[in-house]
Amino acid sequence: MSESNAVLLATDLDFRCDRATDRAIALARGFGGAAIAATVVDPSERRAQQVRRHAAPAWYREPSPTQAAERRLRHEFADQAQRWTLRVGEGRAADHLLPILDGLDGEPLVVTGPVRDGVIGPTVLGSTVDRLLRREGRSLLMVRRRVHGDYRRLLVASDFSGPCRRALQRARSLFPNAAITVLHGFEVPMLGLLDSSQEHAIAQAAAQLREEGHAFLREAGLADDEVELRIEHGDPARLVQQHLETFEDDLVVLGTHGRGAVYELVVGSVARRILTTVDADALVVRD
Repeated sequence: MSESNAVLLATDLDFRCDRATDRAIALARGFGGAAIAATVVDPSERRAQQVRRHAAPAWYREPSPTQAAERRLRHEFADQAQRWTLRVGEGRAADHLLPILDGLDGEPLVVTGPVRDGVIGPTVLGSTVDRLLRREGRSLLMVRRRVHGDYRRLLVASDFSGPCRRALQRARSLFPNAAITVLHGFEVPMLGLLDSSQEHAIAQAAAQLREEGHAFLREAGLADDEVELRIEHGDPARLVQQHLETFEDDLVVLGTHGRGAVYELVVGSVARRILTTVDADALVVRD
């Protein structure tokens, strides 16, 4: 693994984030940089506690939502030899997480649970995640699977753009010992209007894209023998899932540009389908 990378675990303390917690602990142990676990309490939890409850013993002292969250975080990290900094806030998730990120050196890695409403804020796609990735040098790892060791096989879904090149370079930096496959899915415009020449049109497009793919790898500073390049005709999101099912990749890598970050990239796009449907962890890198 790479050295001196900071890790920020963003968790809502739900059971769905247990796997993200385990992965963050494993990564921080190998990266050697700052390790911070942060959670943000929803103010509605405090309002819910104001509702009259059943009688309690005289000795009972009900903790506030913030106190309860802090206790749970301390319990989660009680047996960790590496010193973790624990942060608890109340309000909007991004308002608390962004200052933490801004205070970290280098290119910190944010680790959280799968994409869904409520992971680290009210609406993940286009809200908290969008704000976290709005600045350059941000990377976010969304964890779905249990931890069984380091990432061994990375699948980079690429359109050969600058953001995808940056994502490939970041993935190589974070996980230098993993095998990497770059997968490019393509469609041929107006293919349905062609008759007997359809196969030829697909083959011709694939040959041209393979040349572009090799140039893409060279621009990323990687030799052809370091990365497996796959050019396939078909829907990119479906191809990613098929590749995962066949070759058992354990991390999907995606790049995002700086114009609206994940919101413009993900909502209503191929990338959103990949992030919300594939059975693998996903690394999203901001160019």
